[in-house]
Amino acid sequence: MDRSRTDELLLSFLRRDPDGTGTTGVGELSSVDWDDLFHKSAQHHVTPLLYHRLTTFHPGTPIPANVMERLRQVYLQCAGRNMGLYHELGKVLGILRQHGIPVIALKGAHLAIAVYRNIALRPMADVDLLVKQTDLLRVQEILVEQGYFPSKEEIFCAQEHLPSYRKKDSILIEIHFNIVAPPFSDRVDVEKLFARAQTCFIEGIEVLSLCPEDLLLHLCMHASFHHVFDNGIRPLFDISHTIEHYTEELDWEQVLSRGKEWGVSKCVYLSLFLAKRFAGASISGQIMKDLDVYSDSFHATARAEELIFRKAASISPNIVKLFNNDTLLNKLIHAISCAFPPKSTLANMRPPARNPLSVYFLYFFRLKGLLQRHRQAVWRLFLRDREMSTFAIFANKKTTLKDWLTRRN
Repeated sequence: MDRSRTDELLLSFLRRDPDGTGTTGVGELSSVDWDDLFHKSAQHHVTPLLYHRLTTFHPGTPIPANVMERLRQVYLQCAGRNMGLYHELGKVLGILRQHGIPVIALKGAHLAIAVYRNIALRPMADVDLLVKQTDLLRVQEILVEQGYFPSKEEIFCAQEHLPSYRKKDSILIEIHFNIVAPPFSDRVDVEKLFARAQTCFIEGIEVLSLCPEDLLLHLCMHASFHHVFDNGIRPLFDISHTIEHYTEELDWEQVLSRGKEWGVSKCVYLSLFLAKRFAGASISGQIMKDLDVYSDSFHATARAEELIFRKAASISPNIVKLFNNDTLLNKLIHAISCAFPPKSTLANMRPPARNPLSVYFLYFFRLKGLLQRHRQAVWRLFLRDREMSTFAIFANKKTTLKDWLTRRN
């Protein structure tokens, strides 16, 4: 897929200046170019980072005053929002620590402070925390005591975290009991994640973070398997910044071996390849050669690039499969497998219960949550809505790439 000129401009400004000259070689830009660049950065959720890059590495670049002011406002808004987010998160982490519950801060909550080292540079829609399966019930009780309530539309929908917990005028918290969904979750030992975790501090509260190797693997899995690269370029810069920050600590042999152990080598290879290509991630050619062990007759890199740079509304690939050209029997099998995952998988999505038969009641809540979440998309696809049909084509491309990522060679 050919990237637009605006895409190329955005990438050139976001990459760190390699020679310290403060130039990008992009030439003089018109006011329309700058407007397009601003909107493109917002689409990829990297506007604060763009502002920082322009003021830090390219201070002599002639930028229209109105555009610079808009960039500055977004930067300040992100800083203010994240300050409030961390303030509320600190309260929650403090209470969990008082109860002796170990917590690992995932993704943005850790990256903004420890990796970007400037909370204004990494926007966050929510906070992701990893806890042990044995602590799930107590964590839920504590959140409810603090005024948080689970999203009804998400109950038992995700297979690696609880439904998002919301509180009026406060942050959105996602409690994970694994860092990845099936089929890879069975290969990730959460106890070992905690054993390898490192200590960090958020709002003065001691908390844990994934070790550098686990962090990099998680970011790669999240960008590829979870989002299937529909989340724009920001995850690639997350990966690039993480590699740069932990360059002295990162054990690449552990990254390679653990990726194979978890069965996610394709996810790692594709994510690192794209992070190196578009975000300038510092990854040696030998590492990429060691990872590149797959026959890419499917052209996964080209498909992933298309998904990164072509913006479309999000629609579940599982829903789209119900409206493709497959046989009615295959559609029925797919619908049943999505709605009724294995009992063991569903049991992991809630705290242990005394009555083993209670797990069957969870299927009811899962079906209810799925219907609430996807009913509008299903109805529009049923009516052959033109816009939704276009989104469905995009979602099918995500599905084929996800199938490639999970398929063993």
